[in-house]
Amino acid sequence: MPERGSTKRYAQAVFDIAKASNGLDKWQEDLHDLAEASSNAQLAGFLENPRVADAAKQNVLKQVIPTIGPGALSLAMLLVSKGRLVAAAQGIAADYDTRLDEHRGIVRASVTTAVPLDEGQQKQIAMQLQTATGKQIKLEARVDPAITGGIVIRVGDRVLDGSVRAKLEGLRRSLAERV
Repeated sequence: MPERGSTKRYAQAVFDIAKASNGLDKWQEDLHDLAEASSNAQLAGFLENPRVADAAKQNVLKQVIPTIGPGALSLAMLLVSKGRLVAAAQGIAADYDTRLDEHRGIVRASVTTAVPLDEGQQKQIAMQLQTATGKQIKLEARVDPAITGGIVIRVGDRVLDGSVRAKLEGLRRSLAERV
């Protein structure tokens, strides 16, 4: 598995190319298609086989992803030649998504609750976070019964933990310090 830094470097280079060529959305689509294709075990085995000619690998990639752009195909072939397509494709796509969101002023946030939130509740939380951050929020709702109740919100690298579990842990620590 490539180190996280190499996928970030690839994603940054691709983002710079996509931005300069006004192809941000097309590159995003191509990177996701590559990531999906590379997760197919049979295809991955073919692409990683050193006895298969690069031309054959390129032809198969074009057949599997007929809409792939020439730049993304070149990237795929570079990664294939280094034996990194399968290991790096998903990381590059994810890092690219983060850069694209950042470029567009979008912040990803996750909300974890003990019970599912309905669409209205999700929209209300997203609006409150948008007001607090001044940025557009892309919200992902998760359910984790282990938090018992309340809510845990992650925005970027900030965590707001209003869960019952966190409050009980705080109470436990407070009582332990007094004893």
